[in-house]
Amino acid sequence: MLSLIVRRMLSAIPMLFLLSLVSFFLIRALPGDPVDVMLGSAQKEIPPEQLLMLRHEYGLDQNPARQYLLWLKGWIYRPSPGNVKKNLISQNALGLSYRDGRPVRTVILERVPATLALVGIALIISFSAGLALGAVIAALSLVAEREGGSLARLAAAAEGTIVMATLAVYSAPNFWMAFMAIALIANNSLLAALPVLGLHAPGESASPLAVIGHLLLPALLLSARRTAKIALFIRSLALDELSREYVLSALAKGLSLSQVVCRHVLANCLLPVVNLAGLSLPGLISGSVLIETVFCLPGMGRLMFESTLGRNYPVLMGLFMLYGTVVVCSTLLADMASIALDPRLREGNQ
Repeated sequence: MLSLIVRRMLSAIPMLFLLSLVSFFLIRALPGDPVDVMLGSAQKEIPPEQLLMLRHEYGLDQNPARQYLLWLKGWIYRPSPGNVKKNLISQNALGLSYRDGRPVRTVILERVPATLALVGIALIISFSAGLALGAVIAALSLVAEREGGSLARLAAAAEGTIVMATLAVYSAPNFWMAFMAIALIANNSLLAALPVLGLHAPGESASPLAVIGHLLLPALLLSARRTAKIALFIRSLALDELSREYVLSALAKGLSLSQVVCRHVLANCLLPVVNLAGLSLPGLISGSVLIETVFCLPGMGRLMFESTLGRNYPVLMGLFMLYGTVVVCSTLLADMASIALDPRLREGNQ
């Protein structure tokens, strides 16, 4: 197990390096110059010498390869706290936000709690609702197949309706559902009291209950497509398991259908679900960009949107590297959990 973890961690180094390389040059390929975006129309009133000095301070007068090498050096070799600003400015300020001159780490860490809270609630909703919905669909399919008469027709109709609704939710973009939810609340007096924007109401303290109340709707919309995907995934796995002989044996012994599904079928579906969980966290974090923007949540997703509009290259690079690290770590944790649950995987990785 330890050797596997070490190998996976070492293999993550070239992946992160490649991510940084591709991200850096893709960001630099965005149209527009950061100085032009920051100054706007005021640029006409600034002498050209000061504009050149500002671009030199930000390192924008260097060629892209030189900028990347300076950024990589600043990313690997951290300066001492007392010399952070001085050292970074002398190295083209690639570690400072273009917007306010603060270190990128500080800017990002301020936004992490809101995103973690949103993604955490969405993860809980998606897996709890997805597992339950997938089990219900599988049970209805089994009833429609094995029972007869009106009960089978009713179960088949219910299964088809739920699957169609699940597919419709899975096909709808998160931001579109967010706009529809806000429009529905705005046009319905009965729903006007629901919290919509921000982490708390104006003038109120950001208490945990207030924050959770404001995050429920965004988290529900963020988890909607993930819930549908998990439900369909569980349905497929459960139907495959329900066709096996041990299900017939359990039913012949007198176990009820719910007992067979909960005790045996879902337990055998656990391993693929663990792998799916490892991919759900990065997917929810990346999907939070538009949700946080629509609901005005001060998280990393909204920070990425604002940094893209403002051409804030250092913050964008920091966010891309953070997202890449989350993907690598979540995949590693999913692999470790899979190996711990399945002894055959431990033997195959000896």
